[in-house]
Amino acid sequence: MSTTTEQALAIVKIRINPADDPKYIALRKEIEDMCAYIGRCVVDSPTAVKRITEDVNLAQKVAAKVEALRKEYKDPLNKYGKDIDAVFKDLSSPISDARGSAADKIKEFNRQQREKQRLIDEENARRAREAAELQRLIDEENERLRQEAEDTGSRTVDEEGTITEQVPIEYIQPEPEPELLTPEPTVSKVATDLGSATEKMVPRFKLVDIKSVPVNLLLLNEKAVNGLLKAGIRDIEGLEIWEEPEIDFRRK
Repeated sequence: MSTTTEQALAIVKIRINPADDPKYIALRKEIEDMCAYIGRCVVDSPTAVKRITEDVNLAQKVAAKVEALRKEYKDPLNKYGKDIDAVFKDLSSPISDARGSAADKIKEFNRQQREKQRLIDEENARRAREAAELQRLIDEENERLRQEAEDTGSRTVDEEGTITEQVPIEYIQPEPEPELLTPEPTVSKVATDLGSATEKMVPRFKLVDIKSVPVNLLLLNEKAVNGLLKAGIRDIEGLEIWEEPEIDFRRK
């Protein structure tokens, strides 16, 4: 039998309307009668406890039949659904991989641009510091020349503020503003006729000290707590522990 024929026969076996199935209808009637009977039962004696226990265990056997019928309908759908998903995943995975690769390339480009920006900012800051220091030295030297001229009398300032210099002071010219470098910008967003790509900074975190984490952000491990309770532990700091009755029905 060819694969195509097997698939066609398998598809014919898939059922999607259990409400019309005689098995479903019979189970529904049995369950309604059984649950109505249990609902009317009065538990007022040990014998009544035994009787209702038998009824519940019988109901659980019927529940197993319901589950088996459900699987008859659902399992083939699940199987072929998974097979379909797998086939289309093989088709779409390369696109997802390509998208991730493109995103990594853009992020790497922007990372390199940010690193260049950092180095350029450091270089610009160094040039600015050097220019400021050189200007400070120029100002000090010009002030020394002015003071020297006044001390020797070659430069005078009268009461009206008029400056007279017998010999013009050759002041050092101010240091020009340093030439700053400009890096290429990062690409935070690019738009094309087919769509766009946007880089946004998304917060992430990793645990470094759980003792410092606010209490309202901590999650109690209930599974571990229940494990301790089942092991007989009844004293856990920070927890109030008590017991409540619970009936466990088990069918044979």
